[in-house]
Amino acid sequence: MKAIKYLSIFVLSLMATSCMNDFNEPNFNEPPFGNSGIGEANTTIAELKAKYSSTISAGGVQEITSNIIIEGVVVANDESGNVYKQIIINDATGAIIIGINDVGLYAIAPKGQRVRIDCKGLHIGGYGKMAQIGALYNGKVGRMNKYVFPSHVRLIDLPNPTQPEMTPDTINASFFTDANMNALAKYVRLEGVEITEADGTATWAPEELQNSSNVVERHIKMGSTNIVLRMSTYADFANEAMPDGKLNINGVMTRYNNYWQFVISNTTDIEKAGK
Repeated sequence: MKAIKYLSIFVLSLMATSCMNDFNEPNFNEPPFGNSGIGEANTTIAELKAKYSSTISAGGVQEITSNIIIEGVVVANDESGNVYKQIIINDATGAIIIGINDVGLYAIAPKGQRVRIDCKGLHIGGYGKMAQIGALYNGKVGRMNKYVFPSHVRLIDLPNPTQPEMTPDTINASFFTDANMNALAKYVRLEGVEITEADGTATWAPEELQNSSNVVERHIKMGSTNIVLRMSTYADFANEAMPDGKLNINGVMTRYNNYWQFVISNTTDIEKAGK
């Protein structure tokens, strides 16, 4: 009987050891947030925007019912507070805004993070005629619920600031035509420009100048085009003095109806021209 008892204990120990060792090795190159079941991208950002171009240009909204997966690199997020409740991704073909009703998105999707977005079940539309992915809100495209986002995103590898999408395209005055609407919200570089209101002491976004959206509008002139530099009073650098003189600035070019707008993530995106 003792022999049978010890044999049973030995078999149970082997079974327990086997169960303890029966697990998948962690993939330290795959971030833990998001949906690891999202497969390979099957659509470029340009193709997605082309498919829904009539809805976007009309400022409408439509649910994405096809199995569409896009992939891009995060070029702007809410780390400094100047971008609010959204991330902006670029691929080799174009760019798009992803609206998420949450803050602290930079901790999940830092700049340089490659992401895949499973678009099925989300909504796409035109916000001021510019493409955005999110959810239906009062008949327009709005931000998706923060609890919806994790099931629709997969983070690919670790953030890499040297990825090609993180090198901005330098644009000039010829960029500002309706033909480039599909290029928005592209990560670009403006060279040798001046901020109209900068005098060495004026700050980025003083509260006394804010509008109902907590935004202060500064301006950049390129050729005959007046570009609105959108600055949030919640930005970390809102009360810092704007640099004057000729500047090189990296940021995201957007447009709201007929107004060209430029958004910077941080003051590290700005340098004196000639450097």
